[in-house]
Amino acid sequence: MSEPLRSRAQGWSLEQRIRRRLLVAFASLWVLSSAVALYVVEDETAEVLDSALQEVGQRLLVLPESALRDGEQDALFMAIGAHEESVVYQVYGPTGTMDLHSHRAPATPLDSDTRDGFRDVHGWHVLTLNRSDGKRRIQVAETRKHRVELFSRILFWLVGSLAFVLPLASVALAVILRQGFHALAPAHAELSGRSADDRRPLSTEGAPDELQPWLASVNGLIARVGSLVDMERIAAAETAHELRTPLAAARAQAQRLLDVTTEETARRHAEALVRQLDRLTRVATRLLQVARIESGATLRREPVDLVVVARLVVEEFPEAIGSERLRIEVSGHPAEVTGDIDAIAVALRNLIENALKHGGKDAWVTVLVEDGAIFVVDDGPGVPAEMLGKLVRPFERGITAAAGSGLGLAITNAIARQGGALLEMRSPIVGNRGFAAILRF
Repeated sequence: MSEPLRSRAQGWSLEQRIRRRLLVAFASLWVLSSAVALYVVEDETAEVLDSALQEVGQRLLVLPESALRDGEQDALFMAIGAHEESVVYQVYGPTGTMDLHSHRAPATPLDSDTRDGFRDVHGWHVLTLNRSDGKRRIQVAETRKHRVELFSRILFWLVGSLAFVLPLASVALAVILRQGFHALAPAHAELSGRSADDRRPLSTEGAPDELQPWLASVNGLIARVGSLVDMERIAAAETAHELRTPLAAARAQAQRLLDVTTEETARRHAEALVRQLDRLTRVATRLLQVARIESGATLRREPVDLVVVARLVVEEFPEAIGSERLRIEVSGHPAEVTGDIDAIAVALRNLIENALKHGGKDAWVTVLVEDGAIFVVDDGPGVPAEMLGKLVRPFERGITAAAGSGLGLAITNAIARQGGALLEMRSPIVGNRGFAAILRF
């Protein structure tokens, strides 16, 4: 698998990728600059050390003869004692004999070549100087090991300090990048806190320049999606509205046909036609409800007493109340909620109809009002738990033989979203039976 595909499959962090690349670039530039610095320092240091050797050699060239014949030099060396010596010297007289040398200098000439100049001989960096009258020659030398150690220490501190600086740079970059990416937080919070129907453009105030094109693209997408949704809702509403008149006319004609028909077979067909037209009318009415609710245009925001709404809606089912299949209970102290009383009534009516219809003829339906929530519970066969998420889709129905359009729960879910409520469904409840629909405000 290629790296891009693996990154998409496993997920990746832009912050970590930027930090890694910056650290690699930082380390590479550090090493490169260290190499340049070492080259410059080596050249300058060699020049300084060579100048020091020249200074020592020139001083030795002008020493008086009496200093060269002082027999106490060995005693003086012993008084100084053994010590680390990186620079040694030898002084030769006119006959080529060694008149004076440092205590660590070898007994043999440092350089067999007697010409003036610097040469590297047997691990020594040797400077040879001759006096113009030929009466004295000196050789001053520094060990190559000393220079190598000096440059090695410089290289160690230049490159080795990277091991100390790099972790600090990593922490600093992490903090800086995290603070920089916090500029995305307002847009993320605004998007994640919105409902599915909130199509307002994202705020661009205070956002950095780099984020402005992204916000503009998102706002453009929101506008395009909103336009498509509005067109879809308008088309559904107009279609449902336009269908109601011809359906009403067709039903009137079918009812008239049923009234004037005496032949049994024809009457059965006419009755079936009336039933189908009634079903189409209900579907068209539900579609119109969906379109109006999805648009949110008719929803109001006012205090609503859930107990009052529940009692009013339950009274619309006198047959179920008379057969004691439907009852209402109040628990606790329900507070008023903010919403549209008509929309809440439509949602509750749909839930009760759904429970009475799909719970079965012998099912008991209970409407329970608790703190900020309405429960509609039946003891019917229920539905498999894995199907609950599908029931809020338009025209999606559970495993039932009862007639229906598959729009009741979709309408209720749309009302809940528009009103800032939540529709929950649970099934089975007890003994693999029962269905509960809950509107939480």
